[in-house]
Amino acid sequence: MVQIDRTNMVSVGLDLYTVAQRHQSGLVEAIVQEQIKSWKCNPYFLSASVHQSLDGVRVFTYSQWQPKFDHRSLLIPTVFGEFFPPDSLMLEVSASKSVSAEVEIVQGDRITHLAEFRMIPANQPEMVQRTSSEVERAISNSPGLISATFHRSLDGTRMFNYGQWESKEAFEAILKQPGFNPNKPYWEGLARNEFHLYNVVHVETAG
Repeated sequence: MVQIDRTNMVSVGLDLYTVAQRHQSGLVEAIVQEQIKSWKCNPYFLSASVHQSLDGVRVFTYSQWQPKFDHRSLLIPTVFGEFFPPDSLMLEVSASKSVSAEVEIVQGDRITHLAEFRMIPANQPEMVQRTSSEVERAISNSPGLISATFHRSLDGTRMFNYGQWESKEAFEAILKQPGFNPNKPYWEGLARNEFHLYNVVHVETAG
């Protein structure tokens, strides 16, 4: 089990991979056996979790590090030459709500919803404000929503919502709510949105 640090006392790394469906399991294995094994030898490493998409063509890692450390400075294992390089970003938490005291990343059947918002840096402050309001409303009006944690990229160009759901059906129900409906979303005029659904397939902590 991994806990998301919502106080920004750690550095958050996000690595987004696209992969051919037939290679998804191979990529996950390489991340677990090569990359995370290497990361665990680094004194700045705190935790990592690996997520594979339900559609079979995406993988992402959510990693936490000692403050101010940028995991992108580390050497990439040679096995990753067989895959497309990831889109790697550094993030910080901008808003978070949960039905429990902590936001826990656990391997199992719950659904992870990763929503990506792309924007110009000038729009990120307004997106931070809007998402801070939306996370309150979502957690109060969405049966089956376990947690919602918004992150802003340090380069100002993106935001991500790491949402946890009891089931795929519970997630799909929120798309019918005002503000999430594609016809007039809360990010209208500020960002372009794309989202995918994942399962957590591996978690690792330091030590």
